[in-house]
Amino acid sequence: MFSYTRYLSILLLVVSSFSANAAQQAALNSSEKLPASIAPDYQSFWHAAEENWFELGLVFSGITYLGLKEWQWGSSSFKFNDEGWFGMDTGSGGADKLGHLYSSYVMTEYLAHNMMDKGYSAESSALYSASAAWALMLYVEVFDGYSADHGFSYEDLIANSLGAGVSYLKTVYPDTWGDTLDLRIEYTPSKGMKGFHPVTDYSGMKYMAVAKLNGIDALKNTPLKYFELQLGYFSRGFSKDDRPYTDFRSTETFVGISINLDELLFNPYQKQLGKVGKYLQTATHYLQVPGISLRSDIHKRRKQVN
Repeated sequence: MFSYTRYLSILLLVVSSFSANAAQQAALNSSEKLPASIAPDYQSFWHAAEENWFELGLVFSGITYLGLKEWQWGSSSFKFNDEGWFGMDTGSGGADKLGHLYSSYVMTEYLAHNMMDKGYSAESSALYSASAAWALMLYVEVFDGYSADHGFSYEDLIANSLGAGVSYLKTVYPDTWGDTLDLRIEYTPSKGMKGFHPVTDYSGMKYMAVAKLNGIDALKNTPLKYFELQLGYFSRGFSKDDRPYTDFRSTETFVGISINLDELLFNPYQKQLGKVGKYLQTATHYLQVPGISLRSDIHKRRKQVN
């Protein structure tokens, strides 16, 4: 099982890399070692890895540290673990699989944008970033096989591939996918965790795919550009911390409509908001702001806990 502690820890590692990489890239451009406007496209995967050794090293080191300290790598002999998908008898109703998909997606997105900032083509950036992120997540999965609490999961591997694949499509086809599709998570603290615990609070998380109507040519100059469509999923009551508040496990698939903050706030006031606004705008492409959506469920499940 891939817990929220694990995939959000990886996400935090990636996010922290943005700031460190920005400083490194500024120094690189100032020295004119590799001007972004004339940077050559890479000739091989290994050449790309050499260009991004800092980012890869930071994420790899962080993953290894967490694996040894938090995920109990080395605590058992290698084993496979059939975790299932979205069943009511699984560990989290499938939320852990969406966590795998999302973390692979975010990691691929970061590496792809980093490559393009250095002047590499969208095609090369997409291929390299998807391959590198998938390899890093495979590294996690292989050593999960040596953890008493986890084990190697084929379901996780498939979810990793889907997440990296979505980012690949967005990078290679920006006009079709990049401007139109986001994958996001939303967090609201649950009663069981008694406080703000976005790392471990299963019953506070929601996953969603978001279609941004301003990315559709026929709608970008209409009032519909201020809205987004959502397709989401969440599970509740799978944790023992939920027991005082519910005797049921439940899942919900929903559709919704939300405000497009790019069109309403960030794009019109880009100069006034400056760099802070740019960072916030980027964050809202991966984290859904609560309270600005109208939603309706399309499928619910409920099962009493014995």
